[in-house]
Amino acid sequence: MATLEWSESYSVGIPRLDAQHKVLIRVINQLEEERRTGGLIVAVFADLRRYVKEHFRDEEAMMRAADYADLEPHIQGHRHFEEWLTSIEMAYNSGGTSAYYIAESVHQFLKDWLITHILAKDMAYKETLTRQIND
Repeated sequence: MATLEWSESYSVGIPRLDAQHKVLIRVINQLEEERRTGGLIVAVFADLRRYVKEHFRDEEAMMRAADYADLEPHIQGHRHFEEWLTSIEMAYNSGGTSAYYIAESVHQFLKDWLITHILAKDMAYKETLTRQIND
């Protein structure tokens, strides 16, 4: 499978958030490598957990400061992601499900999240947040 690469079309116009989105791409690529080589994905979960904690906190704070109109639905999307991550980690740690299957599911979910959340939902706040920063 091809390695994902950052594209300027992914930019939300805020360097800190763009840098964090680049971390997500790195985590997706790391997961693919672990899946391909049969490695453990525990480290990927730890990286993903750190990413979620920092990124969601920063993004939500910026949206609040900019009085972003769709803040609550956006936060709900973040909470669903966190619930999904907790559930998938529990399934992985239980040992009852194939690690390969979980890695494949996580990889697909993260790629879908990249497309649907960052490239759609995050782009919706781009104008509001960049205007707030530039004012």
